[in-house]
Amino acid sequence: MLRRLVQNVSLRARVLERAEEFKLNNKANNDVWIREFLLCQLTSNSSFVSAYSSLMCAWDFLLKGSYSEVAKSLKRCGYRFYNLKAKFIVNNREFLPKLKEIVKPIADADQLMARDLIANKFLGFGYKEASHFLRNVGYMDLAIVDRHVISFLRKEGTPINFKTLTRNKYLTVEAILRSISNTLNIELGILDLFIWFEETNTVLK
Repeated sequence: MLRRLVQNVSLRARVLERAEEFKLNNKANNDVWIREFLLCQLTSNSSFVSAYSSLMCAWDFLLKGSYSEVAKSLKRCGYRFYNLKAKFIVNNREFLPKLKEIVKPIADADQLMARDLIANKFLGFGYKEASHFLRNVGYMDLAIVDRHVISFLRKEGTPINFKTLTRNKYLTVEAILRSISNTLNIELGILDLFIWFEETNTVLK
């Protein structure tokens, strides 16, 4: 199924264009990294569309507002988990002025190490959110194991029976995806975009 998608010239061009946008983010200033960081924070347990619209709607409060102001702003913008995400955002805010300075040198050297750093340092970030953020700022060697990926693998016959995704189980699924990406001769981050299209018929994320 994926080989058919990868060989679709029109779709492949759209996916590679999106991937190039992520790679350009790598060279962008810290403000762009903050935007992608907050987007990935809001996308967790929510839809991309809801997260992106709430990010744009509440932007000024996300950067400077108190916990109460951030929560009220997200609620007003129609975001579902406004209290929880306000807590995460306000707690992480002290690191945002030097976000790129903190993450980029480590990610340039070792993407797995950078993911561990993000998952351990930033409230509300696990492996999925950290991988998503790193992919969105141009690092393509990590898998974003979300419900769409799990659904795809199950439909393809991969026996995934667990309900919770521990670190070891995440790495197991990532190894499966890495094997698929190697077979198709594409990067993991690009494989994710093809799977996302297969599951949602969109190239966003």
